[in-house]
Amino acid sequence: MTAILSVALTQTQILKPDRPWSKTYDHIVYAVPDFSNPSGKTMSFSRREMLVAIARRHNALVITDDVYDRLHWPSSSSFSSSGKALLPRLTDIDRALPPHPTDPRHFGHTLSNGSFSKILGPGLRTGWADCHPKLSYGLSQVGSSRSGGCPSQIVATMITEVIKSGELQEHIDTVLVPSYGRRWRKMVDAIEGELVPLGIEVSKVSLKDRDIFGGYFIWVELPEGMSAEAIAFSARERENLIVAHGNLFEVYGDEDAVKLDQWIRVCFAWEDEETLVLGIERLGRVIRDSLTGTQKTDKTKTSLNSFKAPLGEF
Repeated sequence: MTAILSVALTQTQILKPDRPWSKTYDHIVYAVPDFSNPSGKTMSFSRREMLVAIARRHNALVITDDVYDRLHWPSSSSFSSSGKALLPRLTDIDRALPPHPTDPRHFGHTLSNGSFSKILGPGLRTGWADCHPKLSYGLSQVGSSRSGGCPSQIVATMITEVIKSGELQEHIDTVLVPSYGRRWRKMVDAIEGELVPLGIEVSKVSLKDRDIFGGYFIWVELPEGMSAEAIAFSARERENLIVAHGNLFEVYGDEDAVKLDQWIRVCFAWEDEETLVLGIERLGRVIRDSLTGTQKTDKTKTSLNSFKAPLGEF
């Protein structure tokens, strides 16, 4: 028995030699700098520079969720896309700077995650990581990347060809950005016409006086004392309308950190463009009835524990 164990240990040492790490970070920061879900906020250029500087000074890695990064448009009515970002990513800022003393081998301090499911097709559960080449190579060597059991090779091959041909960028510039821009403006106009007179507050990040917009969603805040969960339930039962109430986005066990029980999220990217205004009108009827006492939102709320949001959302 002793001899067998000795052989096993020797084989383990041979298969996995004790090597020093090429790079270790003291801290990891997770951020959603563009059209953050659920807040919808976009990090300013000065904040991006500050965050990169802090990461470099303290040997931190900033991992950014950039799935909506390419879906942005200016506040002008044209909603045209030049194929260039209106704000640089944190990885762009980091790459433009010389190596920092905390990173002598220059692995970089930022990592950007993207997803083709947002810009090419929702069924394509494939994404990419953009970072310094050394860090990117390190990611490619981990088991989940090298084993071949997790990535979808066929889908990745097709996506590669679409990128190389330029068709993906053309699709973003000529189809997605103009379409989402029109949809966003149509929904904001409807919200300001139907909901704002009822005392509904539109998230400041959704208003038209800002310079940059993007993503899929707009957030609205109900009047004090009104339950978003109850309104969402009534909208579904009475108007056949699906909206997402803010409670769905609170962190379980840490609900007090961010209270969203008066907030509703509406999506301008899911439904047909022709039905966006109709959806806001239906939501307005539910809210108006609640304000006038036509419906009992305090009683309907008790039956919401079993309610689950479907895959689709208005």
